[in-house]
Amino acid sequence: MKLLAFLLIVLLGISFKVNAYPQDQLQECINSSIQNPSVKGVSEESIEKYCDCALNLIVNEGKDIRSSGYRCASKYFK
Repeated sequence: MKLLAFLLIVLLGISFKVNAYPQDQLQECINSSIQNPSVKGVSEESIEKYCDCALNLIVNEGKDIRSSGYRCASKYFK
C-alpha cells in the first residue's frame, strides 16, 4: 500500500511539456516560414524551433507577436 501511494505521488509530481497552441498552428508557421525568402537556406529544424519558441511566447505567455518573432528569430536564425 505504501508503494502504491509513493508511485501515485511520483506520477502526480512528474510534469510533461504541454503546448497551449494547437499542432496545426505549429505546422502553419513552419509552412509559411519555409516559403519566406528571408529564411532560405535555414534548416527545417531551426525553423521548427523558431515557430515553437514564437508560439510559446505568444500563446502561452501572452507576449507581443512582433517582439516574440524578433526574439525567437535572433535565437534560431543565426
